Amino acid sequence: MANWLFADHALWFSIPAILGTLYFALHFAFGQLGGDADVDADVDVDVDFDGDVGDSPETEFKVLSLNTISAFAMGSGWMGLGALKLTDLGFGGAAVIAILSGAGIAWVLVTLVRSLMKLQSSGNVRLDSTVGRNGTVYVQIPPAGEGSGRVTLVVDNKQREFNAVQRGSEPIASRTRVNVVDIDQTGNCVMVEVAS
Repeated sequence: MANWLFADHALWFSIPAILGTLYFALHFAFGQLGGDADVDADVDVDVDFDGDVGDSPETEFKVLSLNTISAFAMGSGWMGLGALKLTDLGFGGAAVIAILSGAGIAWVLVTLVRSLMKLQSSGNVRLDSTVGRNGTVYVQIPPAGEGSGRVTLVVDNKQREFNAVQRGSEPIASRTRVNVVDIDQTGNCVMVEVAS
């Protein structure tokens, strides 16, 4: 086995493959135990979700991190080693396959992480941006002064839920269309009325 991994030019592929795999295994193990083993490199690129370069803290994503580098090393190492040992391409052909494979795997990782980050929501929506919007009651809203319900509104092209109160004396049932007419900053909720 050691001969297969380290003989001739295989060393150029097996060492990055082993190091990348060890990093991923340790990162996974620490993640399962509740720790964090990720250390980002000094080089980073801030990307916002529109694909433009930016510096918003909510949209920051480090493209060149140890995760990306280890994914490249693991992918290029194992694919290069396989190409060297299992094909007649020689070292040059195996190196080309290794580089292309590593770049492809790193690209897939970056794309997946970026897609996952798009699913995250900061939840920091200013209540005053909801005034005038239409929504739907999600949890029945009791009469004025008797508590709050919940409504769903579309804000910034995302459906969000908000605590809601009303001024009326009759409860507003679930699935009723409502308009946001005001906000209650102290109660951190929106004030609604039935849509006409």
